[in-house]
Amino acid sequence: MRPPNLYTVLRMVLVLLLCAERCVAVKWLALFRIKQRPWETTRNCSKNAGLTPRQMKLCKENLDLMPTLVHSALLSVETCQKQFADRRWNCSSILKVPTLTKDLVRGTREQAYVYGISSAALVHSISKSCSIGVTTKCSCGLLPSAAPTDNFKWGGCGDDVQFGLIFGETFTDATLTNKLGEEKISKKAMLNRHNFKAGRQIVADSLTKACKCHGVSGSCSIMTCWRALPSFDTIGALLKERYALAVEVRRKRKKKDKVLVPIHKGKSFKDDELVYYEKSPDYCSPDDKTGSVGTSGRLCEAKGRGPGNCESMCCGRGHDNFTMEVSERCECKYYWCCYVKCKTCVKTLKLNQCR
Repeated sequence: MRPPNLYTVLRMVLVLLLCAERCVAVKWLALFRIKQRPWETTRNCSKNAGLTPRQMKLCKENLDLMPTLVHSALLSVETCQKQFADRRWNCSSILKVPTLTKDLVRGTREQAYVYGISSAALVHSISKSCSIGVTTKCSCGLLPSAAPTDNFKWGGCGDDVQFGLIFGETFTDATLTNKLGEEKISKKAMLNRHNFKAGRQIVADSLTKACKCHGVSGSCSIMTCWRALPSFDTIGALLKERYALAVEVRRKRKKKDKVLVPIHKGKSFKDDELVYYEKSPDYCSPDDKTGSVGTSGRLCEAKGRGPGNCESMCCGRGHDNFTMEVSERCECKYYWCCYVKCKTCVKTLKLNQCR
């Protein structure tokens, strides 16, 4: 048997390197598939759950937090699909994790959003779980040290964002280190590390004041306030804004280090901004090279003006109209005591589908 030539060897090495990049990333989002399993033992901390060796170790050390991580993975998947439901790219590829399709590994805006939303969901979920006593590893967030200026007092149990940020970074960035524990310095690793950080930063900057009134007959003579995070839908929408304004970057050597810089001179980007280096396709037609599944068969709005309108969604191919009958509960009445009785109504929907 003849030994492989130099070209073949180099090609095999390149394939292995690319695979190494793809084999980590956000595979841990596959945790959303095992949401019904108990986490009383370490046997769920496995490769099958999309975890890297370092994440498996963290899993075994933090079994009490694993249901929260499962929740954060599900939150990431649902929020991404909800935010892009009316777009050509509708985040459907996220359902294939731990398999990563090309749209999630090529360095596009879409990849940036998935990394940002996964990191943000993890910090948000962990911070919330601390304040409700899910684990003994954290508790209430620190109250502001400055005295309040308005008619209220600091108290209550705020979300422990500080612990959420530390644990979130440890868990997500475990995918961006080599076997020796050193940071990977490839362009893709640098991009993913920044977008993970952007997701965390947006959550940290979203802390706001929540208050509760105390007093006779709801007079609110005393008001107690604490620092709390908004609903995750708010975070998802903020990240979608960053997606629209994402900065295209390239890698540049600066003294002894390599850094990401905007491709346009004079521009910069902040820690809470998403970055990408590969332009996105139009996602109109199926294309295995880009990860596009196309928009044929997608529902659209015939008279809509937003991105979900048929002209935009169908990419000029036209659409077909059809009707669908659905049954739903209606005219519900409550009877004392204690049941609700409803009728069944049939509703006819007029729908449009891309050709």
